[in-house]
Amino acid sequence: MSVWKSPLFLTGFLIIITLFFGSIIYSYYVPDKEKPVMQIRYDENNTPIDSVPIAPFEEMPLGTDRFGVSMLHKVLDGAKYTLGFAFLIAFARLLIGTLLGLLFSQLPKSILRLLNKLFEAFYYAPATIIAYLILFPVLQIFTWSLPRDEQTIFAITILVVIAVPPLMITVASETKKFLENEFISSVKVLGGGRFHTLFKHVLPFLRPRLGILYSQQLISTLLLVAHLGVLKVFIGGMDIITLEPLSNNTLPVSMINEWSSMIGAYIYEIRGNLWVIYTPLAAFAVSILALNFMVEAMKQQYLAQGSYTKTRRLSRRKKIQPVPAKKLTEEQFEKIMKTGTDG
Repeated sequence: MSVWKSPLFLTGFLIIITLFFGSIIYSYYVPDKEKPVMQIRYDENNTPIDSVPIAPFEEMPLGTDRFGVSMLHKVLDGAKYTLGFAFLIAFARLLIGTLLGLLFSQLPKSILRLLNKLFEAFYYAPATIIAYLILFPVLQIFTWSLPRDEQTIFAITILVVIAVPPLMITVASETKKFLENEFISSVKVLGGGRFHTLFKHVLPFLRPRLGILYSQQLISTLLLVAHLGVLKVFIGGMDIITLEPLSNNTLPVSMINEWSSMIGAYIYEIRGNLWVIYTPLAAFAVSILALNFMVEAMKQQYLAQGSYTKTRRLSRRKKIQPVPAKKLTEEQFEKIMKTGTDG
């Protein structure tokens, strides 16, 4: 059965696609410069009853932040940035990791084992700490020296590079095991070169696994940027706003409505105005849950496909079992020897 027929996969896929393209359509009709703002809330008698940040109610379903901007608007507008960054980073990780993995799979086993030991630290080293130590000086301390576009490109590059070694070793190991199959020797005897073997036999074998790896990389990317947001590392650029000049009260603000940057900018609101911090967190939770649905469905389809292939091979073996010879009389035997048939 195709994975597209799985209700679990379709549910997750529709949630992710709706969030991403819905954000693009929403931002086209309601650009950020026309964002809904409410500084003070009034009752029926035009008496002020609430001020920013305003709690969720009918006119502002998810409330507002400290500047009076609707949290629903910020989350809808920021979905295209967060999911777009995740799509791009996960794709670049998988592409580079797959190409390098296929290349390294052609190396001798001794060298591959050595590389596996060298890159083994990336399996256990916290990616958040590595990314933070590299990105914090660029995106926080020396942010004034680089344009925002260059900061974003640098951040995306680092988030891609730190995940390539584990992916590369995973693909290389899977490819190396596949190349040990007996029919690969037949392919080589018949004149199939390395590139022919990789593109005609290895890639079709890896394709279902690559789909699972891509979804897993999406999840790990979303978790990583969420952690960096808490550490005040904003992917889309950051600015500092002074609330009270006399007391030097400043507040970090993201240049775009990216979810992880919103978490980092509003982390202090967790002490009282919970809706401000829970709104982007809920968006992350829904996205990661949808991606987990997709991964689980692809794993079930992958395992079912393997079981079906094994069953089909067994059925083929049963079909080619030799038919037991029937008993012949002496006359039939003599006739076969003379005419070639017992008819």
